Amino acid sequence: MQDGSQAGFYHCLSRVVDRRFIMGDPEKETFRRILRQCETFYGLRVLTYCIMSNHFHLLVLVPEPKELDEGEILERVAALYSPKFVAGLRSDLDAFRQRGLEDSARDLLASFTRRMWNLSNFMKSLKQRFSSFYNRNHDRSGTLWEERFRSILVEGEDRALLTMALYIDLNPIRAGIVTDPAEYRFCGYGEAVGGGEAAREGLRSLVSWRVGSWKTVQAEYRRLLYSTGEETTVRRGFTREEAAAVEAREGHLPAGAILRHRIRHFSEGVILGSRSFIDGWLQRNRWRFGERSISSGSDRRLPDLARLGLLRAAPA
Repeated sequence: MQDGSQAGFYHCLSRVVDRRFIMGDPEKETFRRILRQCETFYGLRVLTYCIMSNHFHLLVLVPEPKELDEGEILERVAALYSPKFVAGLRSDLDAFRQRGLEDSARDLLASFTRRMWNLSNFMKSLKQRFSSFYNRNHDRSGTLWEERFRSILVEGEDRALLTMALYIDLNPIRAGIVTDPAEYRFCGYGEAVGGGEAAREGLRSLVSWRVGSWKTVQAEYRRLLYSTGEETTVRRGFTREEAAAVEAREGHLPAGAILRHRIRHFSEGVILGSRSFIDGWLQRNRWRFGERSISSGSDRRLPDLARLGLLRAAPA
């Protein structure tokens, strides 16, 4: 990761204003369509997600920026904008070049690329575009979302990333909406089971220690969902018998017991990872915080990087 880079894995959460239950199946379908459009334009990668009736979760990879040729830029623009808009953009580029204004053509393309690979821009576009759709179709106006958004920077090693993914895909189970996460098609796992290739690619990257067919990846991820999602006295989940039945059908998974104990409350603005991961991030991004010293320890107060506030080391 480059110094000061925003590249990394993020868990993003946003809630509907007043936490009202406004999103039925048609709204969730539209939200997912806009999500995939924004994913393509901004060059981010959604590893998994869950769209609930009054909030949503995303697990997103923000990569390092890269050079794009004009064709690649226009392909991304076409994912987010109308054919008429893209045709107008092509016409403007041609007009600049016919007049010998190559710098102007480059500046026009740069007005799009400088928005890419940016988590805040991605989230702003996603939420604004869905708000416009919802307000237009429900004869309303004004703010739809409770706040900007919350984010958690997640370490991409030592299973912290997988732990977060499981937490997200277990949301419909914890809420009592379905009894099997495969039945909820508005989460990454449910979409993947239903044949969604983008969702399958996200889960493949999470179950990275097993290279194989989708059938193998699905089996691994399903066992992890059931072994980490067992019911407790304070939260809904699978019964011990349900979890045992899945293991019996698909094989034993020792890592499940470890991951179950690592599931924790994910509060606003934490970095989830090892102490060395947090310390390394702090050193690379010290410039963001001025001359203030940053103390060592598990909790450190810092200013905003997409609402990053409280840093906390994940349990060993």
